[in-house]
Amino acid sequence: MALPWHKREFRSWRLALANNALNSEQLGTLREMTEAGQADSLEAAADLLDWQDNVVDPDEHMYGF
Repeated sequence: MALPWHKREFRSWRLALANNALNSEQLGTLREMTEAGQADSLEAAADLLDWQDNVVDPDEHMYGF
């Protein structure tokens, strides 16, 4: 999830994955999600992160609302 003070490098995890635009740390995040059973594939993990970025309000998430 992008924090308000962080500049986003891309608009979509899924598109960045498809375009090989993710760095090793970002790919590691997707791999960790699949290994932890949160997603069935890297693509599914990217979709989940895209969904979280669009649905979860960063301020509410930060303060636990």
